[in-house]
Amino acid sequence: MHESTGREARLSEPASSSPAPSAAAPGWRDVLEKHCSALVDELALRVDSDLRRAVDAENAAGEEKLRRACDDARRSQAEALNQVLRRIRTSAADNVLALLAEGCAPFAERVVVLVFESNQAVHAAGLETADFDLAQAPAILAAIESRDPVVSVVSAAELSPALAKALGKPGDDAAKAYLFPVAARHSVMAMLAASGVELSAPIELLCGAAGMRLETQSSQQGQQPQTEQLLQLAPDVPASATGEPRSWDDLTPEDQKLHLQAQRMARVRVAGMRLDHASELGRGADAGDIYGALRTEIDAARDQFLHTFLSKSPTMVDYLHLEILRSLAHGDDRMLGYEYPGPMV
Repeated sequence: MHESTGREARLSEPASSSPAPSAAAPGWRDVLEKHCSALVDELALRVDSDLRRAVDAENAAGEEKLRRACDDARRSQAEALNQVLRRIRTSAADNVLALLAEGCAPFAERVVVLVFESNQAVHAAGLETADFDLAQAPAILAAIESRDPVVSVVSAAELSPALAKALGKPGDDAAKAYLFPVAARHSVMAMLAASGVELSAPIELLCGAAGMRLETQSSQQGQQPQTEQLLQLAPDVPASATGEPRSWDDLTPEDQKLHLQAQRMARVRVAGMRLDHASELGRGADAGDIYGALRTEIDAARDQFLHTFLSKSPTMVDYLHLEILRSLAHGDDRMLGYEYPGPMV
């Protein structure tokens, strides 16, 4: 009895003292998860690094292609410009202006070349309408007087209806016209008018080359340029804005020069108002108060004209008032408004 009881006791001891195998399993899973997570992080870093290197290489290649394309474009443009210059330098006189229009075409949307005869602008290229009187185009007169490029609005009041139609776009009231005189022997022999200009420097360069070619040919032939002195367009000079006219020949050469400078200053300042303050001018015209809308600009121009011209010559005319009345108010002084101070003389 006692032996069987002891045997049973011994058989039951191993079962109660054996270790639990399930305690080690969570440790292996943690190690495996950590290892897999480390592998994933390392792989992500490698992918990011490879992608970054590939993007950097692609950007560098793109920048290099862009640089080469820009260099090729500049080289091609310079070669084309040089080719036009060579053709102008070696061409006959009757072909210079046609080459000028052709060479300037890549730098503007619309190009018109004008020549002048008896105070008329006669189209040489790009203008299909009839010739027009220069009195209809104060912006062209300003470029002739200064012999420098002039920027104007594309409008019939500034360029004449014919030229404005050739250079303008339907519905584009803010279009600009660039006027480049072709001068030889201190006279303007022709003019290139362009709109939609992307680069003005090449156009100015070609116009200068055309002028030099025309001057060289006229010198070789012993001829003077066939261009009138277009600055003296009106033989009569009004004594004032409302007074009796006087003959241009009655003025001294010094006074004639001062009058021409005053006319140019008036046209340039008023053209600047039309170009830089078109919206204000439109509102003032609609309200019948242009002076109220452009008071600061008009007063500044009047002050400059008074000190620069009116105070220096007893024969001076208020050309600024005449230009404001003609160009801004279209001849209707009621549009200037009740507060407009009127002519200064």
